[in-house]
Amino acid sequence: MRRNLAIRALATAASTALLAGAFSAGALTSAQAATKSTVTLLSTADISSLNSSTSNGNTSYNALSGSLTGMGFTYYNSDAKLVMNTKFGSMKVVKQTPKDFQIQYTVAKGQTWSDGTPIDAVDLLLSHVISSDQYSKDAGLGDPAGDGAPAFDSVGYGGTYGTNVVGLPKVGSDKMTLTVKFKNPLPDWELLAPGPSPVHALSLMADGKKGLQSAAVNAAAKAKFLKAFTSKNTAQLKKMGTVWTTGYNVTSVDSSTNKLLLISNGGFIVSKFTFGDSMVLVRNPKYNSGPAMAKKNPIKTVVIKIIKDNTASVQALRNGDIDIYYNTLPTGNDKISLSAMPNVTTLTRTGGNYSHMHIRVDAKQGLTDTYSGIFAGNGTRAKDLRKALLLATPRDQAVDVLIKPVKEDATPLDTQFAFQGTPEYNTLTKGSGVAIYSKPQAERTAEALALVKKYYPEASESNPLAKFKFLHYNTTVRNNIAKLFSAEWKKAGFDVEDVALTDTFFDDISYAKYDVTMYGFGLNSISQSNGTEIFKSDGGNNNWGWNDSALDALMTSLQSEILTPAQVTAKRLAADKIIMKNYWGLALYANPTITAFNKDLKNVKPAPVGNNITWNFFEWSY
Repeated sequence: MRRNLAIRALATAASTALLAGAFSAGALTSAQAATKSTVTLLSTADISSLNSSTSNGNTSYNALSGSLTGMGFTYYNSDAKLVMNTKFGSMKVVKQTPKDFQIQYTVAKGQTWSDGTPIDAVDLLLSHVISSDQYSKDAGLGDPAGDGAPAFDSVGYGGTYGTNVVGLPKVGSDKMTLTVKFKNPLPDWELLAPGPSPVHALSLMADGKKGLQSAAVNAAAKAKFLKAFTSKNTAQLKKMGTVWTTGYNVTSVDSSTNKLLLISNGGFIVSKFTFGDSMVLVRNPKYNSGPAMAKKNPIKTVVIKIIKDNTASVQALRNGDIDIYYNTLPTGNDKISLSAMPNVTTLTRTGGNYSHMHIRVDAKQGLTDTYSGIFAGNGTRAKDLRKALLLATPRDQAVDVLIKPVKEDATPLDTQFAFQGTPEYNTLTKGSGVAIYSKPQAERTAEALALVKKYYPEASESNPLAKFKFLHYNTTVRNNIAKLFSAEWKKAGFDVEDVALTDTFFDDISYAKYDVTMYGFGLNSISQSNGTEIFKSDGGNNNWGWNDSALDALMTSLQSEILTPAQVTAKRLAADKIIMKNYWGLALYANPTITAFNKDLKNVKPAPVGNNITWNFFEWSY
């Protein structure tokens, strides 16, 4: 099963960690505590793992702590520009021929993990283990594209890196450089940079060690990892895979927690965690892998407070119990309430987060369940019913009623490949066929009912017969959208079972028992390959069993060929035409995001992609 998530799944508020966050993840202290040296962030869902790179741990909520405890080669700033983190290291192309493309990564000298262990290129090798399908197979760790999970149950398989990497990365003689070979020149190669992981800690835990160890023991553990990696020692790697996949799933962090789980190279280290309540992170005194922390009134503690109810989280900001509120699905009432707070700065933006509704045609590739619902397959009946559902989907009404009160110029989103307001967006949406959804809603719904009646002659609003199950995340905005959609679908003869989930939503979106899903995606990066993992038949974000060979060829080209901007647009337009003809789903709208924060807190600069709130934690101060 492919698990690469080029785009992360979102529900409401979101912030994400890059792979550089590695393994990272609380009792609450007041946001006013410690003489204004504490910042309290909001998480709107539970944190369940300190490792957001696993198949089960890959949520923005788990990634939030990782963005504070891990630094790598790059990060995105508030202008959506990719910043090279020269404090950590550098990268360059050292060979470029049609069949041999090599990148050398150099780790800056003098860096250490929070336990004092030097950081070097060996710490980059775990990225290969969790991203290369071929390595997983060759090392006896399992086929990531087959049935069952591999030993390292990673979301990194099946992407551009794993598809194009050749052989093993080579560690330099001084162990500070790593050279990776690819089978051809690749676009956006800067985004392929490996993230550092404390491999000595992984090796130690695989051997049953608990607690921080001596420098000599740590060095030996790192050497043992390197040997296991190079020799593809299946037994040793499997032990490490078990720790990596399940060992970081936590319900608490306290004095009894194995400190090897908490090693960091970011600005903070996880100190406490209580499931369902909060996580506390304290300053990492050995942090030197990124820009220097603010010197005047610096932040010493970050608390991530879990508040699932939005009304309660707004009230928490008003009361000073949290310092930063971030929501990618705010309501109009939220905006009014937040803007009225005298000691709060409120910013409304549109970034890389967007909402979508997609229809299942088959089981997700790699899963063992089967799908036989009304939308199954690519026959005329299935396509007619999918088209009917999309025609009867009142996107305009949802945007007018629920999104414009937050951002008054909001409009429905008509492609998942480009940002609104760009020339490329205009080109794609004029030529893809999405215009059929711009006709008046009553006209579209009447057309939808006519299609449904081809297969359910007695269907009507009072006698809906085309049954399906609709899954969405349980939030105020999504619940209200679901009500609007369901009412209009009923007019078209559809019988809808509306299912709203919170705690198990991300576990359920891939399974065939749900015919239609609605949630959000947020970009981790801006690249030529954006969106490809949604629409490839084996893409990590393709949860609906879509499969089209012509579309696969286009997606693979966007992932692995260096193209001109005109060529990129042409391939995206060709892809959108296929997607529209298959009636797989629709983008709904770009999510307007609200960031509201304590006016005393300086340098909060929300970013549209990447680590939305925490990308510049090093600049925060009071």
